[in-house]
Amino acid sequence: MPLWARARARRPLAFALCLALLSAPALAEPSAAEKETARKLVKSGRAKQKSGDMAGALEDLKGAHAIMNVPTTGLALGKAQLDAGRLVEARDTLLSVARIAKQGREPFAFTKARATAKTLAADIEPRVPQLELDLNGAAEGSDVRVNIDGVEFKPAALGAAISLNPGEHTIVISVNGDKKETTTSLSEGQKSLVSIDLSGLGMKKAPPKPLPITDSPSQTDPLVYVGFGVAGVGVLVGSVTGVMALSKASSAKDGCTSNRCPPATHDDIDASSTLGTVSTVSFVLGGVGAVVGVWGLTRSGGSSEKPPGASASVWLGPASAGVSGKF
Repeated sequence: MPLWARARARRPLAFALCLALLSAPALAEPSAAEKETARKLVKSGRAKQKSGDMAGALEDLKGAHAIMNVPTTGLALGKAQLDAGRLVEARDTLLSVARIAKQGREPFAFTKARATAKTLAADIEPRVPQLELDLNGAAEGSDVRVNIDGVEFKPAALGAAISLNPGEHTIVISVNGDKKETTTSLSEGQKSLVSIDLSGLGMKKAPPKPLPITDSPSQTDPLVYVGFGVAGVGVLVGSVTGVMALSKASSAKDGCTSNRCPPATHDDIDASSTLGTVSTVSFVLGGVGAVVGVWGLTRSGGSSEKPPGASASVWLGPASAGVSGKF
């Protein structure tokens, strides 16, 4: 192929390569407005850091680094996290700063920040507390979950020491849904082993036995006892007095001749009449009592349970009778 043809064929490739090199930094470069916002956030974050508002400082510096993602903003964020006692987060941020690749002829401040971040990360490492968990007693095959300060750790992470910040930590162990909670306090550089007994936790429990279903007896209307009591007494008194009335009438009849009764038979005649009246009244009261008892049954649903204190009685006089009761 002639030289002029080879040169002509290479021109599109060379042009595409130049375009890629020129456009790549432009795509990654923040806009002027974003840079100005990042500057303000860095300034605000450092002011808050000096005043002791660490939460506000971290929020501002995180925003600045998210916009710029350069070694200087990352170093500022890492130092703020370190001042706040968040050693784990600070070391992670500083290591990420040390890994930011150099972009051509970068400012010297970037190179210095990268080196400082690497040194600080190495210095922080021995200061980070380490926690080991010794979990024992859980049944084989149980679903064991570990949550520390609201963060769940995967089972694979429990095989090694867990890096935590200095201070108090809440540990929640869950076995098949059943939870057990404990707390531990760590200081800088401390290596701590916490043993937690999980025996009996998460074991399947037998469901509670259902209570036997019993029909609650309906309360019996007191009229049932009064009514049937009166009926029984009325029938009994009516029967007895009826027999007595017949007996007295028979005695009087034996002393009379042709329907003429001497004075000696008058007492038997009067007694027979009185007893007959009492017998009739008693039977009538017995009937009324039976009606009242049946009516009470319909009101109470037919239960025969007798409430305490219910009673009934029949009284008799020379020419009268009656019923009394309480319920």
